[in-house]
Amino acid sequence: MGQPAETEGPTKSDGYYNPTTNREIYQKISSDYQEIASLTNVISDGEPLPAAEIWLLYEAGPHTRLGNQSRTLRSFAAGTTPGRYFPDAAEFYGSATFLDSPIQNAVRQRGEAAEYTDAQRRQAINKGILRVLYHWSKFYMIIGGEFMRSGLVDEAWAVYVGEEVDGEYPNSLAALARSREGNFGREGTLDVPLREAMERARQAADAGDEAAYAAAERDVYSRFNAIFYLATVRYIGVAQDDVANGEDPGTHQVEALAFYQSIQPEVAKADPAADETIIAYLTAAPDQVTAASRDAALAALNRAAEALLLEQSDLVASY
Repeated sequence: MGQPAETEGPTKSDGYYNPTTNREIYQKISSDYQEIASLTNVISDGEPLPAAEIWLLYEAGPHTRLGNQSRTLRSFAAGTTPGRYFPDAAEFYGSATFLDSPIQNAVRQRGEAAEYTDAQRRQAINKGILRVLYHWSKFYMIIGGEFMRSGLVDEAWAVYVGEEVDGEYPNSLAALARSREGNFGREGTLDVPLREAMERARQAADAGDEAAYAAAERDVYSRFNAIFYLATVRYIGVAQDDVANGEDPGTHQVEALAFYQSIQPEVAKADPAADETIIAYLTAAPDQVTAASRDAALAALNRAAEALLLEQSDLVASY
């Protein structure tokens, strides 16, 4: 039995989105993520990654157990939903568990993560969970349109913003969006527009307006993709900065790769050569991480802008 719900009635509005149902349990998913992220921070003090504790939180997170309900991170990532609702990604990665497997491999240090350092495993785990949250929120947008039910959009929003802390939403994808806005001086271009688009979708669902829902849904996906586009661009650049400073780029290459995987199927479908160029850079030996290869990776990613529903103002032209 989980803990009792803390609130009754509709979940509190964030000032942009106005839920009409109580989706507290979905907001709490972000708290399991934050607790996992905190556990991974011990490597900064020279301690080993606490794999067993991380796995327990991922598989049976305590925050997402309210009454008889449970919404653990792994229940979504390893379930049937990702393969069913994201068939292109499942086909591209050759597995219906394309969300769960990278996290499991990083925790257990096997597969592609067999030779990862703890710092690299940390990035693969934390960014892999953000990828789960993204797909989870997007899933509710998809079925919200299928059934034209605003309560499902409430769930998409709740997963996206996470739990409120003193009027802010610092624990989930909304916080990631704000961070990327700050990195690139793009304040006000990701997080608020995404929440506003979700609100338009909610209203369209209530009105039974399928065309309006589809337009709002597209805007949501555009902002989602812009978040992961900018995250990928940022760490493509940081990896080359590492080399220029005489440091190993491996950790930031893994970080960029883990962010990129949220948009990789779309990029690869639109431009396979672009994907190959990006992956070559993100898996290159340090002596191959150069300003020229960095710029080639950026140019390749920008070629997929239309497929990612990006606006021209989203693009980063150069470092």
